[in-house]
Amino acid sequence: MGDTHTLELMTPLRAGIAYGVAVAVLAVLPMASAAATVSGESGKVVCVFGPDHDTEISVLDPDGTNEVQLTDDSTADTDPAWSPDGRTIAFTSTRDGDNAVYLMDAGGSNQRRLTAGADPAWFPDGTQIAYEGSAELRDSDHQMYGQTFFQDLFVVDVATGVSQRLTNAAGESGWDVEWVRSITYADPALSPDGQQLAYIRHVGGPTPTASSFGFSVHVVALGDPDQTVAGPFPGLRDPDWSPDGRSIVVLTGSPLFGPTSNRLLLIDPTSGSSDELPVVVEEEFESPLHASWAPDGEQLLVTTGTPFRPPRLFRMRADGLFRWLVKSECGEGAWQPMNPYPMGLVDQASGLWHLRDEAGRVNSFYFGDPGDYPFMGDWDCDGVDAPGLFRQSDGYVYLRNSNTQGVADRSFFFGNPGDMPIAGDFNNDGCDTVSVYRPSESRVFIVNELGEAGAGLGAAEADYYFGNPGDIAFAGDFDGDGTDTIGLHRPGTGLVYYRNSHSPGTADSQFLFGDAGDRFVAFDWNGDGTDTPAVFRPGNTTHYFRFSNTQGAADAQYIWGESNWYPVTGDFR
Repeated sequence: MGDTHTLELMTPLRAGIAYGVAVAVLAVLPMASAAATVSGESGKVVCVFGPDHDTEISVLDPDGTNEVQLTDDSTADTDPAWSPDGRTIAFTSTRDGDNAVYLMDAGGSNQRRLTAGADPAWFPDGTQIAYEGSAELRDSDHQMYGQTFFQDLFVVDVATGVSQRLTNAAGESGWDVEWVRSITYADPALSPDGQQLAYIRHVGGPTPTASSFGFSVHVVALGDPDQTVAGPFPGLRDPDWSPDGRSIVVLTGSPLFGPTSNRLLLIDPTSGSSDELPVVVEEEFESPLHASWAPDGEQLLVTTGTPFRPPRLFRMRADGLFRWLVKSECGEGAWQPMNPYPMGLVDQASGLWHLRDEAGRVNSFYFGDPGDYPFMGDWDCDGVDAPGLFRQSDGYVYLRNSNTQGVADRSFFFGNPGDMPIAGDFNNDGCDTVSVYRPSESRVFIVNELGEAGAGLGAAEADYYFGNPGDIAFAGDFDGDGTDTIGLHRPGTGLVYYRNSHSPGTADSQFLFGDAGDRFVAFDWNGDGTDTPAVFRPGNTTHYFRFSNTQGAADAQYIWGESNWYPVTGDFR
């Protein structure tokens, strides 16, 4: 793991940063994962184009089309970084003469200065940004170090613009000042869970050779001493965490031998082991200049260049095949964060379904007639949820076993006109069935088998009274025991309440979530085995997610859809 060094932590800007003097400890306290995910139908790619001294920022689709220029100020705009909700871009600009961190909306509007500095990196909760900058030296520092150059890491509060220094390069002790000519901290990168900070540390000497081989990757973990995770390697720069937090991609290359010596490394942030990515390019002198992860963790955005032409941006497979996919003359690519929660929306007026998976891919197809009541479940026990429809006018159920356009694979009669369908695994056998809630009687009817061939399903295996007229029924495993039970959502007040067994009685738990008029679904959003609520708010087409069955603000949110669409959810990968 290498050496440790002294890292002075300054007074915290927020409770998320611990302080004090320690041996290279920068404690980042627990925080929520990325609070939002994507605005729009699919994630955009932001990149930098133009000559070195007049670079601008553009966005384009992941296939390289529909490029739109966002900045145009005849200065250098670089280092674009998406906010966790995909709605804001932080970047470095020299429009004020020196490097400064700027913000702009995803479409390029509302460009505003945040703080002096460069290379912004968002915290996962979107409230703070880490960046690099030159610290002011005291007179004693100047006298001691002479012409030595120092660069530190800082964090800025996005709402207030107040910054606080995280490191103190000038205050490090034990160095031979006759040899050391620079101590810099650079290229901050926050892990997806907000628990670790990776950065590049460089100690430079009096010769180019010593300087070029002084770069090392460091990871600051929660409560643990900071150590050299990897290196020293020549010219290390631009670390970027994979979406699962298990690896860091980083660029290495020696200025002594030019850009053709550049390589991409994958580094394990725990062990420090590294593997080189075999970048195969089209021209002999083309080499990687920058790399960042796509939200699906299966691709990298890689900038390559040659001595003879501007850099180009590629999408590269990261599964071992490393095939080049799409290219555009742009550099420093960063992919807009995407929805990590499976959500679907159905246009009941047309029967058009839109299913969006964790990587942000949208699968659209037609199924059903206008006015049908949509839901999802695993009807053939293959582990994949597929569409279901309940025709409230006649009590017919239509089920499909694949998320594709076509006729129903199974149909049958169950319930009465006006009933509300409830889909779930009500007996913990690994298969979903369709039951109904009768709002006119506030009564639940549970059946653990599916009908077929258009026949009636017969009497319910369990029925009981629960709720009030006007409540909307849903199913979920609210206590993590593997069996789905019934919950109710009161759309006028946002009241959520549920039973943990198929029996009459009062609610086992209740809480408020959402606003009047929200449309409700439940799913295991964070993989802890318990289904919790989410709502789709038609007024702002925003999805709000809660990771526990308790009252409180949304743990995550993102914008997607149309106001007249109806939400459905399931594991439809």
